[in-house]
Amino acid sequence: MARLPLLPIEPADEVTAAVFDTFRLEGRDPIALYRALAHSPLMLRAYAGLARGLRYEAQTPRALRELMILRTAQLTGSEYEWAHHRAMAAANDVPEEKVRMLAAWRSSTLYDERERAALRCVEEIHDVALSDEAFAELERVMGAPSTVELVLLVAFYEAVARMIQALGLEVEPAYQRFLGSVERDDAPATPRPTKESDQ
Repeated sequence: MARLPLLPIEPADEVTAAVFDTFRLEGRDPIALYRALAHSPLMLRAYAGLARGLRYEAQTPRALRELMILRTAQLTGSEYEWAHHRAMAAANDVPEEKVRMLAAWRSSTLYDERERAALRCVEEIHDVALSDEAFAELERVMGAPSTVELVLLVAFYEAVARMIQALGLEVEPAYQRFLGSVERDDAPATPRPTKESDQ
């Protein structure tokens, strides 16, 4: 249960109203996360600006970004983040099979060189242990500007998952059809290579 009341979708203050208007332009109501953050309108606006920048101004392929966000949701155990971005992945032509096998990407042949480099970085950033090797590989296949985008993307959605948990948010009815175990039973996470420093 949400730890703060979700504010109305027709807010009284102008700052929140402007943020919520972006949802209407997309043909949907403001989601629970934004309605909770609306208790602090200026922080809501700052958050929404970065979220929309990562979604609409980033130059990396949207399908790749959605795969990375879904893997972040798996690693953080965020059903809310998973459900919302499962919907976005479907809308941006991410193949269902790639979503189904995402937790086992290391042992799958479904993922190309860029996806593998990106997903490795997701896992290492989650562990707060991004290696020079993983960073260099991502930069090699994506270039420096895209590397910055993707590092920022993963760090942002790691934070989002923690905000969702802290606020006690539950998946809205419109997104519940995208629910399911974020760590799929038919695709268990593959053990990651052990770093020499851990031995």
